[in-house]
Amino acid sequence: MSGEPNYFQQYQHADIEELADVIGELLQNPITVEDADHKLIAYSSHGDSTDQARWSTIMGRRVPEKVLTRLWKDGVFQELLTQDDPVHIPAKDEVGLGKRVAIAIRRGNDVLGYIWAQEVNRPITREDDEILRQAARVAVSRLMQRQGKRKAEEQRRKEFLWELLLGNHKSESAIRQKADSLQMQLPPAYLICVIEAAGARLDQYLYPLLMRDKLLWVVDGSQIILLIGLGEDRKKDVREMLIRKVEQFLADSLGKLEAHVTEGRQVIAGYGLGYRTYLEIGKSYREALHALKIKKLFPKENEGIYGYHELGIYRYLLQLKQWEAEQGYHNERLEKLRQYDRDNQTAMLETLETFLDAAGKVNVTAQRLHIHINTLSYRLRRIEEIMRVDLENMNQRAALYLELKMAKLDQEP
Repeated sequence: MSGEPNYFQQYQHADIEELADVIGELLQNPITVEDADHKLIAYSSHGDSTDQARWSTIMGRRVPEKVLTRLWKDGVFQELLTQDDPVHIPAKDEVGLGKRVAIAIRRGNDVLGYIWAQEVNRPITREDDEILRQAARVAVSRLMQRQGKRKAEEQRRKEFLWELLLGNHKSESAIRQKADSLQMQLPPAYLICVIEAAGARLDQYLYPLLMRDKLLWVVDGSQIILLIGLGEDRKKDVREMLIRKVEQFLADSLGKLEAHVTEGRQVIAGYGLGYRTYLEIGKSYREALHALKIKKLFPKENEGIYGYHELGIYRYLLQLKQWEAEQGYHNERLEKLRQYDRDNQTAMLETLETFLDAAGKVNVTAQRLHIHINTLSYRLRRIEEIMRVDLENMNQRAALYLELKMAKLDQEP
């Protein structure tokens, strides 16, 4: 802002602890400075007044989890991560947090940390916001060195996650030892989820949610691969809890991504089964990729389905198609119906697939095809005659259903 004084001109060489004190003196309120993982870096010695959240942060060297959860839930971090100006935060007494003003310390798109001013000795006005804006700029160089070290550690963790996904480790104990050496806490139960969105910076758009849920992730081109785990070792309901957690994450994230992807591109997600040993992480990853592929090939049939366990018959189609190709099998009955449609400009194949999709319910089929039920009855009789099948025979019906879906795999781009 032009005409504003340079509040920190004489403190260009101050370290981060001195800087916290200077900000505290200027605002006449207690200050804390945290890194991007909400670990305490520095705090001012200004005044004796402090609330429970600040006291716990100083004692534990990190913002308490219940405070972080509440701030994520209320959208405070979403604001901090997407704007350059300070955010004025009302008191949240139930988690011991008094009134605050906070600003993200950022370099380009990267958030290096946060400055928090507790509003206890006097109100922090909109005019005071410029002090925090300047403080955030001055703090950048102090946090850059810390960030460089953090980035290197983060890169080693991502490389380790890739090693796990690709099955490069041969024993569970070796995996645990390497995780300990990287100061990584592997959850006792987990699954792998893959989200794909071409033309979107997935980690950037999902960053608030990734931080909220403390997820491990790697980016692979247009895909982000997430390790979603449970923070506690539970003996019961593990699978159900993992599914609830991943489904909630997808509910929170897919809508946000769809608003950012290039028009005409789609956002797809799939996740694998849950496991307890990390030698099986590759299985969950392959299952997630399998679910993703099926979602691409059969988007209408699998709308709203993301889990490998929910794919039903679609889980088997790729293997069945491969087996068919190895056997050199060709379905002559379906070809007869296709030829009949070509010769007579009819839609018998579409009628058959719609009828089977509707589990043989004629009213539902007629509604979906927008035809009279008598017209449908005639078509179904003709289909039976042309193909020489009995649509009341469950064995024949199930086989036709699978073969119709497998035929769509030939249309794979």
